[in-house]
Amino acid sequence: MTEQEANELLTSRILNKKLHSIKVYNHHQPYPFVEDNEAVVVSAAVAFLFEDEPITFYWHLEDSIFNFSLAKVEVDEDWDDIEITNIDTFKNMEGDEVIEVAINWTYFQKLDENFEILEEKLYVPQEMVLSFSNGSQLQIACVDFNIDPVSNDLVNLSYHMSGGLLISAVPYTEIAAPVFNDIQ
Repeated sequence: MTEQEANELLTSRILNKKLHSIKVYNHHQPYPFVEDNEAVVVSAAVAFLFEDEPITFYWHLEDSIFNFSLAKVEVDEDWDDIEITNIDTFKNMEGDEVIEVAINWTYFQKLDENFEILEEKLYVPQEMVLSFSNGSQLQIACVDFNIDPVSNDLVNLSYHMSGGLLISAVPYTEIAAPVFNDIQ
């Protein structure tokens, strides 16, 4: 599937659809929460139900990245349900219609034991921003980050498919390109 085909498929499942529910899951561990910006970073999944169609962004263990599914993903026994819909901003999105979808894509390729490419490029969203008819927005992004020790805000955000899954009602507009510093 090309990036354009993936974009059309995912957008068609969201655009002009009402969001019925948001569920956020984290592995059994503490997670950073930025109250002022109403953002949460989790390590497991965020599951949406748009009318009758589920979409889940989740940690894909086999590929060691965040990926998405257009089917319901089974909740892993190591995932905790994080209650975010008690925050008014997130609660107001439920029942509202998505009027705009912006997706920032990346891709990966699987390799065999000799590092030969096994498949064509597999496109995955590294960021998605949903705009709702009531004026609210929702950002989902795969990020690496730091926490400011004074303000407890998320800082130095960069896209990272193996990082954390950011869910924010106030989109972070300055997420940097991935930093690849594994090889020195």
